[in-house]
Amino acid sequence: MMPSRFFILLSFLSLASCKVFRPLVYNVPDQKDGKRFPYRVVHSSDSDAVFHFKTTTDTLPEIRNLKIDNRSVNSTGVNLDEFVKLHRTLSFLIIRNDSILYQYYAKDLSPETRVSSFSISKAYVAMLIGIAIHDGLIKGIDQPIIDFIPEWKDRKGYQLITIKNLLRHTSGLKFTTSMVNLLSDQSQFYYMDGLRKRILNAQIAESPGLHFNYQSENTSLLGLILERVTGKSLSACLEEKIWKPIGTEAPAYWSTDSDDSTAIEKSFCCLNARTVDFAKFARLLLKSGNWQGEQIVPAHWIKEATTGTSEDGGKTTYGYGMGLGPKAYGSFFPVGLYGQFLYVYPKQNIILVRFGNSTVPYIPDYWKEVMLQIIDQL
Repeated sequence: MMPSRFFILLSFLSLASCKVFRPLVYNVPDQKDGKRFPYRVVHSSDSDAVFHFKTTTDTLPEIRNLKIDNRSVNSTGVNLDEFVKLHRTLSFLIIRNDSILYQYYAKDLSPETRVSSFSISKAYVAMLIGIAIHDGLIKGIDQPIIDFIPEWKDRKGYQLITIKNLLRHTSGLKFTTSMVNLLSDQSQFYYMDGLRKRILNAQIAESPGLHFNYQSENTSLLGLILERVTGKSLSACLEEKIWKPIGTEAPAYWSTDSDDSTAIEKSFCCLNARTVDFAKFARLLLKSGNWQGEQIVPAHWIKEATTGTSEDGGKTTYGYGMGLGPKAYGSFFPVGLYGQFLYVYPKQNIILVRFGNSTVPYIPDYWKEVMLQIIDQL
């Protein structure tokens, strides 16, 4: 006799409540995860300090009818209004000169809805590192990380890894990234507790500075270092140094691995906030770290973070925690799964913000091309 649907549902929920089965039950990261996992609150700006982009009552027709002509997926010749729906976009903003020219929110979503970011959070961590260096808490990008991770002082080879290696993903540390493999490092980092121990269990695969190997371990170490040098949680650090100063209108939630005293933020992902508040971070980058006359992030750090290099294993299309566009454009972008972009184009003061979900194929090059097509028509 086949089990009832109720029994199947009960069994499924039982599996979900058991942490070891989370990768199997939840399958791949998605927008629901911001509510599934514990989190720390990143409090927003005081009400009198909230920054508001200029808005219009109706999107200009020429913006709505921008054409997207890309044959990689299935958007050839459609206009922007059709495109955002075709690719199941959750939210989309086009901002130029501090004015929102276009905004879209999927059905049942609104400007007040928190969306879950994934690797976009790596850029926040990178900016906090720059601030910590400016504050004298870290000597510089060439400082060995064993100065902050004494657990590794007596382990051969670890003394060669620097802050720069972590920022540029050239640490040489071993990290498996498959989300399908329940035992992969990425799956364990994302779904399981005990993240502190997992971070410190990292093994060396090769000498640092040889190859670019994009991985969550590097950003996790940066998050742990920030916690140790500031004496605060990563969420508290973000709140004080960036989130409140840039006029955010609502609190953000940063997912943690647990809800007890050992909890630590998943610094490689999982910052949940309103779309417009993510746009304010993009504006901070656009303005070279300056916010309404206050230098939040050193300007030289923004320039360094948005410059690629092939030296010491680096990648010309990746800076510190973010991707880099073609040299002719000078664009850069914190980027995450499913076509999540905070695309910044300084030459025309343009910001493009897009959030999607797991129902959309993850094809980064496709989305980069789409962003350039939009920019070229503005």
